[in-house]
Amino acid sequence: MKPPSGFVDFNKQLLGGEIGALAGTPLFPLVAAHFTRDPALLSFSALVGGLLAGSAVWLVVKVRDEHRSGGATVRRLAGQIAWFTPAALILGLLVYQPTLFLLGRHLIRRGDPLVVAVLLSQALAFALFLAAMNVYRLVLHRTGAARI
Repeated sequence: MKPPSGFVDFNKQLLGGEIGALAGTPLFPLVAAHFTRDPALLSFSALVGGLLAGSAVWLVVKVRDEHRSGGATVRRLAGQIAWFTPAALILGLLVYQPTLFLLGRHLIRRGDPLVVAVLLSQALAFALFLAAMNVYRLVLHRTGAARI
């Protein structure tokens, strides 16, 4: 069975963003731990680190893929980002960040090592986010609204 057009690139871009988040998520709390031991602040710093680093890497991979496929016009890229960004933001706020924050805080309170806690919570958060974004993409394709 052949995956739908763009499926691999879409998921590769999400995975690239997650790899960026994977670097930013533990890095920010490690820096913040020099200033505080508050589990809520450490979990929040993991959230911010993942969001900033993940977004930057996702954009780089997206632009590279569009350029490689010959569809790298500013208008086309802007249109795809316009469909992607609100959904990613909403699903991130509803699925990814709460999972990352709540599970991370729970694991830190339980006494798990800081890096282990944020990486485990990030793995679950990404799995849920990836599934939700693929459902969103599928709905867009099936309704003919857009191709992202």
